[in-house]
Amino acid sequence: MLGVTYHTAEGIEEILSLGRQLENEIPRLKFTRTIFLGTGGGSRAALDLLHSYLFHSFPYPFYIYQGYGLPGFVDSETLVLILSHSGETEESLSHFEEARRKTEKILVISGGGTLTRLAQKHGFFCFPVPVGMEARSAMPYLFFAALFLLSKQGIPLDEEEIQEAVYTLKMERELLKEEIPLSSNPAKTLALKLKGLIPFIYGSYGFSDALAERFRRQLAENAKTLAHANIIPNMHHDEIVGYEEKSLRDKVIAVLIRDFLEEKKIKKRFEVTKEVLGERGVPVLEVYPLNKGSKVARLFSLIQLLDYTSIYLALLRGFNPREVAIIKLLKERMKE
Repeated sequence: MLGVTYHTAEGIEEILSLGRQLENEIPRLKFTRTIFLGTGGGSRAALDLLHSYLFHSFPYPFYIYQGYGLPGFVDSETLVLILSHSGETEESLSHFEEARRKTEKILVISGGGTLTRLAQKHGFFCFPVPVGMEARSAMPYLFFAALFLLSKQGIPLDEEEIQEAVYTLKMERELLKEEIPLSSNPAKTLALKLKGLIPFIYGSYGFSDALAERFRRQLAENAKTLAHANIIPNMHHDEIVGYEEKSLRDKVIAVLIRDFLEEKKIKKRFEVTKEVLGERGVPVLEVYPLNKGSKVARLFSLIQLLDYTSIYLALLRGFNPREVAIIKLLKERMKE
């Protein structure tokens, strides 16, 4: 997993290269609404991040769903984008079968399996993403595949910004890799500060909301530890009152996922949050991107940093970050 994380930048380059090879095969569709379907630490995380990245520019309502069945608004004018790294995700297969009865505007992203075979059988385009890693580690592949497909539907794609992100990831990983000692490694330092505590992770709409949720997922699957994620300013209207419970203060730590280009009100809310929690004895960590570049460069800077952190925390806690036996158990029980 350390190796896959280290090569995130090459993964992005691979997807863009593959997209260019498939460019003439990707259908150009006309639609009036969209729905994005994917579940788990790979597909759902990629869609959440896509929502954050396109928050200020996407011209349609951005609806993400990962349960069973489809919302009533899905019809022949709806673009349906379905993601499943394995191609065997139960919910995604269910979505595909229902969606093809309602619309012909379906795009699929998958690493193979039943979903790919069904897409090919029924004549829908499937963007093939690499396999051989855990779905959560494939999140960057899924994200950029989705972004590339949307660019062919008229959503602008700034390849210069993406190339900047690739460059900065290659530079920043040299600070985060396994060989760099604790004293100079931001990810190892952050992991050590989290050890033994339950992280309460906070992001903000349109940038770090998806990052907070992604980090929660990575801590659960990689580090085998419970965590909680919420959004600023949502938590100011209810959750912050929970910090009055004094018995919890030595068990939790607040992690604020920040940005250098925060809106004035969001910046103030983060600062006030830090101040109020500090007054109540709650430890607070602030995590910023390792660069001040484009939005996609800053987002993936944090993805890389926090992914490394979750792996190092797993090792600190004595766990194999790859092992998710309990998820396999749940899937087996669901098949019974």
